[in-house]
Amino acid sequence: MPESLDRTPTDQLCALPRHLSSATAARVVLRGFLSDLKDGEHYAADGELIVTELVASAVLAPRTPEHLLINVLFEHSAATGLFIEVTDTGLSGLCRPDSPGLGIVRKLSTDWGQDLMTRRLWAYLAPPG
Repeated sequence: MPESLDRTPTDQLCALPRHLSSATAARVVLRGFLSDLKDGEHYAADGELIVTELVASAVLAPRTPEHLLINVLFEHSAATGLFIEVTDTGLSGLCRPDSPGLGIVRKLSTDWGQDLMTRRLWAYLAPPG
């Protein structure tokens, strides 16, 4: 089970094992996070797909030892929407920018990106309206 660290009512961080099953755990954490938001249902379907693809990209990254964790961060703001970030604690870049999973992220998010120096993948989902 993921280790969740509640930081504020509008963000949540969890550390997950570097394993494909962590995508399921990340979705469970996201659902719990969204259930506390007034507009949480707006983000649910796309948010689950996005976090799945970001976690899978981190888990499948080359040269990352299996014993290291990945960190998943969810942040929400009424002004900017939902922010999802996955950080790989491994040794190299996260993934190819043209991977099919990131194509899904690109289509569903308002903005997304990766920082190879910090091994972060992130995406934004726009607020309702």
